[in-house]
Amino acid sequence: MADSFEEADQLFADCKFRESYDLLSRKHSKDAGYATLWRLCRVIYSITRELAVDEKKSKELEAFIYEGFGYAKQALALQPDTAAAHKYYAIFLAEKSGIEGLKERVLQLSTILRHLRQATELDEGDPFAWFVLGRFYHKLAGLAWFQKKMIHTFTNDIPDATYADALEYFVRAENTQPNFFPLNHLMIGETYIELKEPEKARPCLELAANQSEPRTADDREAQREAKALLRKL
Repeated sequence: MADSFEEADQLFADCKFRESYDLLSRKHSKDAGYATLWRLCRVIYSITRELAVDEKKSKELEAFIYEGFGYAKQALALQPDTAAAHKYYAIFLAEKSGIEGLKERVLQLSTILRHLRQATELDEGDPFAWFVLGRFYHKLAGLAWFQKKMIHTFTNDIPDATYADALEYFVRAENTQPNFFPLNHLMIGETYIELKEPEKARPCLELAANQSEPRTADDREAQREAKALLRKL
């Protein structure tokens, strides 16, 4: 069992997401334990990021999102006190509700935020959880006033998020594990621009733009977007 997890983890580290998924899927048919489930969530999320850049693969993307949500729900039921379970439940609930329409996404916002906060509380050392929480706040901060008003007609427990809030979480992610994710560099840079501090944005954008070997769809997105923003500074 440990050997198969080690192999799946190595495949994931090598960005061989499909191979890791296939191995874990075979294991899941025999063992639906938590250790298998959270790894399936992790690798399926990476697969969805690769699929999201190709409009022709929207159906496959949707299928993976629902599959990932199912595993996240099982993982949370098995281990409700683990950070990874809350993190992936929040991630896949956000993706699933996005498919199901604007109203459903709005209705699920407070649940998504609650699970993201629980993930960071249960494991303060997970930089990706801080990053996802930062993106949640960044998206809220970027909404138009009428969109924010609509949200508050459905729920009263969503904060009036600011870019300063988002920056706090992105910086927390970076301080937890420096250089862990080029997309975090991009988001720090973007957020500094929103805060009218372009001189602070440049170093982070340059880190994202100057990757020598982008390995994933997220890496390539970070590089592409960072280069575009640097040209405007």
